[in-house]
Amino acid sequence: IAMEQCDTPQGFCLIFSVGGGTGSGLGSYCVESLADMYPQLGRFCVPVYPSANDDVVTSPYNALLATTHMLDLADCIVPLENEA
Repeated sequence: IAMEQCDTPQGFCLIFSVGGGTGSGLGSYCVESLADMYPQLGRFCVPVYPSANDDVVTSPYNALLATTHMLDLADCIVPLENEA
């Protein structure tokens, strides 16, 4: 793949939403997979958290689970709030 063609990779930057099921689940899975395949490279995560008036009931639960997963696997986390 493209990763094998890089001479000196430094790390990965992942930007994903943690309020929904796909973003929180797939984002957490990607961070975990990258940590397993490339433990020497940095993982920089930018999770987008749901707004306080989000109408999805499971958003806080999804965000909490994804955050606890990221705390163990990411080297740097810069949270963003989706208050638009």
